[in-house]
Amino acid sequence: MMPGDLIISSRIKIFVMKRKTLAALTIACVAILYSSCYKTGEVIYQTECKPDSLSISVPMYNFINFLTVNPFYASLTYDVNRRLTGATTIKNGAPQEQYDFIYDGNNNLIRINGSAYGYLNSLTLNLYITFSYPAGTSVSLSSTAQVQLHFLGPDNISWVTAPAWTYNFNTEFQLVSIFQGARLMEQLTYDNGGDCLADSEYANNVVNRYFTYPAYDSKINPARSDRSIQLFLQMYSKNNPTISNEYVSNFAGTDPFVLSSSSSGSYTYNADGYPLTYAGNLFADYNCVPVPNPVISPGPGGK
Repeated sequence: MMPGDLIISSRIKIFVMKRKTLAALTIACVAILYSSCYKTGEVIYQTECKPDSLSISVPMYNFINFLTVNPFYASLTYDVNRRLTGATTIKNGAPQEQYDFIYDGNNNLIRINGSAYGYLNSLTLNLYITFSYPAGTSVSLSSTAQVQLHFLGPDNISWVTAPAWTYNFNTEFQLVSIFQGARLMEQLTYDNGGDCLADSEYANNVVNRYFTYPAYDSKINPARSDRSIQLFLQMYSKNNPTISNEYVSNFAGTDPFVLSSSSSGSYTYNADGYPLTYAGNLFADYNCVPVPNPVISPGPGGK
């Protein structure tokens, strides 16, 4: 790692709190594709439910990319086209952070603005994330994307730009790897049904943290209803994990791995197969719209 990388990494740790370190820094759909996803090309009739609130935690999902809270509990808002436009994190009944989602004319998510609540519920922009895609991409469904984090510096005036990351997706539009230039930062593997098996983070091409997901239910992952939720919270699986494990080593990945955290539990569901509670706690609630006609699904990782 070059000296400049170490400086940026330390600032990210300080000012972006529990986001991933620079060695693992960045992180499938949207409403206009009305169906939930099974296998590619499968014709389905499925009510689409968008989560109005969502409560998840590490290690259920490895979402500590741009967020400052774990667990993540937020209310979600949508526009008239049922695109995700806002996420407000809540702690002890009070708003903590506000994330605003911005789209281009092809319904691609191109920017997320992150702001912190302060005195009298005033909002201060302290980070933003940009997304760019190959020409011709629509609804953020592509084989690759460039993702970059920008955050407010220590003087609370100047902005710091982290190195750009390249996201690579499989044919089902699920994230499979993240690179910083030629350097591998994160790698995800999936089973044939579209559920994530493992998520590994790298430092200097050595794994120093990884997640395993040995068991899933057979119901609908709520992120399958919105591509922006997938990109933001790294929720790409077809189903919902019932067992999740996080293992960590030292930064160089040379120490033995130890179990850092784990999660297990069962879900309850609404009538359409979307999870409502997990391990007895609130998981999500929804607004649902019936789909009148069969739709060809693009795959388990996308909508």
